[in-house]
Amino acid sequence: MNGMCGRLFRIPALAIAALVAVVACSQAEVPAFPALFELVRTNVTGISSERLNELAVQGFLEKLGGAARFVTNDDAGIHSEKSIARATLLENHFGYFRLGEIEPRTSEAITKNLNEWRSSNELYGVVLDLRFASGRDFRAAAEVAGLFFPPGQPILDWGEGPILSASTSTHSVPPVTVLVNRETRGAPEAIAGALRSAGLALILGSTTAGEAAVYRDFLVANGGNLRIAVGPVRTGNGSILSTEGLTPDISISTPLSWERAYLSDPFTAVITTTNSVTATNQVVASVRIRRRVNEAELVRSKQQGVEPGTELVKPVPTEQPRMIRDPALARAVDLLKGLRIVRGDSGGK
Repeated sequence: MNGMCGRLFRIPALAIAALVAVVACSQAEVPAFPALFELVRTNVTGISSERLNELAVQGFLEKLGGAARFVTNDDAGIHSEKSIARATLLENHFGYFRLGEIEPRTSEAITKNLNEWRSSNELYGVVLDLRFASGRDFRAAAEVAGLFFPPGQPILDWGEGPILSASTSTHSVPPVTVLVNRETRGAPEAIAGALRSAGLALILGSTTAGEAAVYRDFLVANGGNLRIAVGPVRTGNGSILSTEGLTPDISISTPLSWERAYLSDPFTAVITTTNSVTATNQVVASVRIRRRVNEAELVRSKQQGVEPGTELVKPVPTEQPRMIRDPALARAVDLLKGLRIVRGDSGGK
């Protein structure tokens, strides 16, 4: 090793800094980890060997992403939320499903709602909300994604051979938008990846957890379990779902706490920042206008506690449709509206 990297490693006092400097070195210059770890362990001061080992393990697993992670016996990373947390029609023509844990009954519940909506409405598109969704049942994931696939088309393959769409619906397939975030993990990632690889959906949100893989749990010395991705999950076109997560087609960055609030109520939940600007950038609730005043008005203003020379001008209430305040959901519905205009069709009734 030469250059900057080599010079740093000759200075024991900068052993920790050497770890950072290695990142800047080329791939060919990166030393073997055991030798590097031993160099730091024997020269650094103020950090115990146990702490160094803890840092090494944490950094190692962090860089692996969804390829390996520690889990508890009850697996805190798996949500226990019901299969479908919400199913509703937005603006009478856009089906919205917020999914929880993907399981065998999920596709049946979606099908039931789709049929009910189609019986009385034109269905222009579907939003699958997979934010905070989880599950490890890839067969159930294939069944959900298959609802929007043409019959006989490959959907997913996790080492047991490709699963083909068994759709028997006589309805045309509606366009789909999929919402994800960094808490979208496992089977929901497979749903999103399968639909996108087949050209059936756009993904909106933030990069997912990267846990769409076949896992095996290994018992480690401290009594915990290390879950390791031992096999890939492939979409219908053969693409492997990355353990680094799915990157959305349209990135929408929203704090997780905000997203949870919007999921509870996408219509009336208003998120404000420290300067009282709402998530929809609506900042004007009232306006004060200064004008000349007389003596009587001065007395009145003092009695009512109103600043002299001003009037409180309030917005005139008007009948308006319910506005979607959730940025990701609003964008998804807008995309479906735009696609309907471009296609010039009437949806999938």
